[in-house]
Amino acid sequence: MRTRLTITLLATTLLVVILGWGLREAPSPPDALWRLVSTCFPRAAASDAGASCSCPALRRSCCDDTATPAADAVWAENAAFVAIRDMKACGCPGGFVAGLALPRARVTGIEDPARPDGIWPFAWDVARKHIPDELDIGLAINPETARTQDQMHVHLLRLKPGVRAQLNDALAHAPPAWPSAGVIVLRLPDLEHVFTTVAARVGDATMGAHGVLVARAPDGGFVALVTNRSSPQAYTQNRCS
Repeated sequence: MRTRLTITLLATTLLVVILGWGLREAPSPPDALWRLVSTCFPRAAASDAGASCSCPALRRSCCDDTATPAADAVWAENAAFVAIRDMKACGCPGGFVAGLALPRARVTGIEDPARPDGIWPFAWDVARKHIPDELDIGLAINPETARTQDQMHVHLLRLKPGVRAQLNDALAHAPPAWPSAGVIVLRLPDLEHVFTTVAARVGDATMGAHGVLVARAPDGGFVALVTNRSSPQAYTQNRCS
């Protein structure tokens, strides 16, 4: 009798575990952002996609948050790029900013030879509308090893407290020096040459191993923090909790 009871309890426990795994939210496939861009824009055409449209933002909001107007989900779009609210902003306070800027063409990531430098000025212009103080803006793109999506996307975020002071201090040296090993500080001629400036320093063949964080320099120019196999989002407020 005890053996039968033990077997029953084990079977029940196993069933609960299996059901529990089944109820967990499945991670997004690595082409989810590409499906979003290719299926849902322009929005006029996306209305014909119906249930096949992979962008809930066009039906309600990017995270299915009924309290958030749909207009807050799609931030900007032009012929080459789109910007949307990142789903990590769901349920966050109004002051938290997290957006994504994406090319409308198929570009896998920073390692792709077709990477468009034009995404940086586009992302910056969009970020300024959501983060009034430009000294707080941090635009970040991850290396291949620190991303989950194989469609290029630049994160529109605020810098972490203290990073601005670190950045100003690094730029006070000649050449600029970051206190942590493995991080290169580069002054940028402008936002149109972020990728080309980084590639000239690290080599085009190894671009995929590097992440890039773009921010304002105190003199009004721009600067890039280049990380090696780690996410530059570590220097940003990329979560609200």
